[in-house]
Amino acid sequence: MRTSFWRGVLTGSIIGAAISMMASGRRGYISKDAVSSGAREAKSRAHRVLRGVSKSVNDLMK
Repeated sequence: MRTSFWRGVLTGSIIGAAISMMASGRRGYISKDAVSSGAREAKSRAHRVLRGVSKSVNDLMK
């Protein structure tokens, strides 16, 4: 259940960033590049955070 919550948070963040970038008035190719790099960065951050949380939980379980 917690995993689906964080997936929802991440998905909502990406969708919100994509919509705001498209609505910002920049040229299309710049917006697409910005959205792509932002999504990659968000994915990378999410992986690092979840890895850290998972490690902490595993350490507590020992």
